[in-house]
Amino acid sequence: MVKLVATLGKTPGGVAETYVNLTSGNFVSSSPGKVNISEVVAVITKEVYQSFYFLQALFLCCLNVNKIGQIVLPFNDVTSPDEFIYVRESVRKVLRANDYLDFTGGRKAISAAAVLAGREVGARLVSTVIDQEEYLEMNRKFHEMKDRASRVLSKEECSPDFCTLISERSKTIVYFG
Repeated sequence: MVKLVATLGKTPGGVAETYVNLTSGNFVSSSPGKVNISEVVAVITKEVYQSFYFLQALFLCCLNVNKIGQIVLPFNDVTSPDEFIYVRESVRKVLRANDYLDFTGGRKAISAAAVLAGREVGARLVSTVIDQEEYLEMNRKFHEMKDRASRVLSKEECSPDFCTLISERSKTIVYFG
């Protein structure tokens, strides 16, 4: 079973785009093909809880994935070598060889620590990019809908508007693996 572990920033779309692109085989890699992802885990800080709740809504409403795991960091950014090691160790505990580590979102030092953990265990490193103008539009939509999405607990509460936060033009790259 392959896991997707992703650092999460203030907008949730990137993780969903990575998931969609990997599971549909729509990514750049030396070994293309559809990836069967059995579990998704987001690396989050307290600062991005709203983004995490929206991510859960995106996965439930748009991708039919009912549960996303989380690694909750006790700080909002890495400000010391000990915090860097804490992130690396926390991520390393959940990653295995051939899992996917998406380092697209979040703070750079958190992503860097996660990448080191990924390399140490033999995970595949992944990033997803979208056009800057589209990103700004997605960010605007996220801020308009984030309060509604944070209250979604079941499929019946979903809005089709949520799915517009998943770019159809994103590009996912698998760097190692």
